[in-house]
Amino acid sequence: MSADSTDIALFVKVSEGNVVRWDRGRIAESLRREAGVSGEVAEQIAGRVERIIRESGIEFITGPLIREIVNAELIKLRMEEERKRYTRLGMPMYDVEQLITKQNKENANVPHGPEATNLSLAESIKKQYALLRVFSPEVALAHERGDIHLHDLGFIDRPYCSGNSIEYVKKFGLSLPNALSISKPARHAEVLVLHLIKFSAALQGVFAGAIGWDAVNLFMAPYLEGRSEREVEQVAQMLVFEFAQQAVARGGQSIFSDLNLYWEVPKHFADVEAIGPEGRYTGNTYEDYLEEAQRFARALIRVYMQGDGMGRPFFFPKPQLHITERLFSTEGYREFLYEIAQLSSEKGNSYYVFDRGETAKISECCRLAFKLDENDLQDAKTPWKMRYSAMQNVTINLPRIAYEARGSDERLLELLSERMKLAAEAHVAKREFIVRLLSLGKNGPLGLLCMDKDGEPYYRLHRATFLMGMLGLNEMVQYHLGEEMHESNYALRFGLKVIAHMSRECERLGEDYGMRFVLEQTPAESTAYRMAKLDLEHYPEHARQVVKGSMERGEVYYTNSTYLNVSAPVSPIERVKKEGMFHPMIHAGSLTHIWLGEAKPEPEAIAKFVVRTFRHTTNDQIAFSPEFSSCLDCGRVDRGLW
Repeated sequence: MSADSTDIALFVKVSEGNVVRWDRGRIAESLRREAGVSGEVAEQIAGRVERIIRESGIEFITGPLIREIVNAELIKLRMEEERKRYTRLGMPMYDVEQLITKQNKENANVPHGPEATNLSLAESIKKQYALLRVFSPEVALAHERGDIHLHDLGFIDRPYCSGNSIEYVKKFGLSLPNALSISKPARHAEVLVLHLIKFSAALQGVFAGAIGWDAVNLFMAPYLEGRSEREVEQVAQMLVFEFAQQAVARGGQSIFSDLNLYWEVPKHFADVEAIGPEGRYTGNTYEDYLEEAQRFARALIRVYMQGDGMGRPFFFPKPQLHITERLFSTEGYREFLYEIAQLSSEKGNSYYVFDRGETAKISECCRLAFKLDENDLQDAKTPWKMRYSAMQNVTINLPRIAYEARGSDERLLELLSERMKLAAEAHVAKREFIVRLLSLGKNGPLGLLCMDKDGEPYYRLHRATFLMGMLGLNEMVQYHLGEEMHESNYALRFGLKVIAHMSRECERLGEDYGMRFVLEQTPAESTAYRMAKLDLEHYPEHARQVVKGSMERGEVYYTNSTYLNVSAPVSPIERVKKEGMFHPMIHAGSLTHIWLGEAKPEPEAIAKFVVRTFRHTTNDQIAFSPEFSSCLDCGRVDRGLW
């Protein structure tokens, strides 16, 4: 005996925050609207679902449960695409409780708290959405299998990272879309700092990665004329502390920020007319503000040297010192380089970026650096236009390719090309999605990137790059040849051959797709663990031969990007030289870490090391990484291990 739906005394708890009486028509209507199912089939499925619920004897039902039953019926009808469109995104109750009560250790920058929980929950849903709706099934499967890694899936609706210019803030003030108030261009250095911090916080909300600022000390210089040394240092202290203490970014993090610094005036800015207070031209060029720029750079280094209120080092904003040929002909460079070297020895700051010859870079994140081409150097004449972005990073699992190649060089390179084509397809999908969001304009989710103050949107789509990362080159070579890259010149040369092939493939794919694909050393510490763990599961006999870390404790990883084995007995200068051989082929940025451990080298030694690296290697960027001990009770931090 059948019963009409009005005879079923069920109440349904729906996602809109309401409890309604049962009505199978809502199921049929949602199937037509969301899954594109025909009216007749939708009515049939709704009837079957109603029968299942009636026969279950349940008296109270939720919307998610109804959707699960509907999806089961769609599977029976082999309507897989319709099921994907109709599926509900979310997390199991157990996982949500674990997130709320226990700290997520995947990202050391995220503190545990309600904002971090919100971040993890939102990321989980957006990751599911990205894999189901943004990327093709082939790309999504390659990510889930571990052939490639799609970075920042939880931020699928944002570009990756950005390089910015203070000149934009100086010229246009703080005028953000949908803001409740607008600020005119700053008159005073302190106000400019506050504008910069607030704008950085806003940018962090629409980018997944770092917010980099170019030539910070140079562009601040016109605001520092006539200010005393104490006042200049106060502005520097304000800048660093405000950046470091803004726990407003994703999940309550500090703003992921980089400050690019120069001792000299870079050639491409030397003759540029300077913008000063109130956004007005001062009548001078930036070459005329060298003294103020140097004073501010030294003040920033003193602030970093002092550390925070407990003497701890500042992790953000990261200082990035650019080394150019002009530095060595600029008066006072030796003393300044000594001060920076002392900071590196004591606190681990800063990064040293090498701009050789006529090249120039703007650095973001911990290794991403874009070399400026002729069009960019033309933009330098109007520096507020110097806005750059990498839209996405996709990393290739190199060791797995070696496992599948079974010793064949030809097959290895063939598989590498196939994986890079998949990565290119992933970039195309991401670009199409971001373009769709940008097309919604100032009232869309990326309204900030659509604002137009200078004749073009803030996000310059035609300047966007698409990053091809690599992971585990050392383990690929080790499995393929039986030697790690530090163990023989033959192994090192084979690693160089692989990266050269990747570089050529980037150029070829770029021509095919009309996009700018570039290699990047992936900052992929969590990805190094994920891929090693997946390979131990899917390729256990192969992966056990090369995976690093402790398999007993589950603390496993692949060597990051093109690095030599971090535990290899290689001297710092040899490591810098050998790792630097890869850097000319990695156009989006590369870095060598010099692990100091408990050692505290003399500043003179570090300064000489930096100059020798600049003069005698092809290394793009180096950083010195010491060890610290932190007291969990008092918060004190000291160099070395207690």
